[in-house]
Amino acid sequence: MTKKGAWVPVGLLAGLIGYVTVVALFGFINVVGGEAVFHTAALLGSALFFGARGAAEVVAGPGPIIAYNGVHMLVSLVIGLGAAWLIFQTEKNHPLWFIVFFVFLAGFIYSVALVGVLVAEVVELLSWPVIVIANVAAGVTAGGYLWWRHSRLLVELTEED
Repeated sequence: MTKKGAWVPVGLLAGLIGYVTVVALFGFINVVGGEAVFHTAALLGSALFFGARGAAEVVAGPGPIIAYNGVHMLVSLVIGLGAAWLIFQTEKNHPLWFIVFFVFLAGFIYSVALVGVLVAEVVELLSWPVIVIANVAAGVTAGGYLWWRHSRLLVELTEED
């Protein structure tokens, strides 16, 4: 039996892992593409907070980068907390695994669509495949951490059949 509230630090770490994965991936893509490391954060921060609709309107400087990263980290932490809570609930009530699986799947689709809608005006600067790859990478790393933390759950679920 796990301690009450034990899912909180696990969820925060999972969210942080997902966040860092996306930041590192976009930093790498930016550098390889000849841009500054935080170009994508500047682009998204400019679009979200300053109404930029194209490359010429991207606000250079720490303001949009810090603002966007703050929102991105907050959202990542909330997602990590939600995922950890769902897994901890599944450990207590195994039949929930089916619902949890579809919540994760729907959450992935929703996050890709939400990011796409938020950057629809500047999507020529941030392609759909990159958005999908970033979400998959975050899901794999954060999900991998949660899987590792709860590896016994899969064994328990398969033993019940």
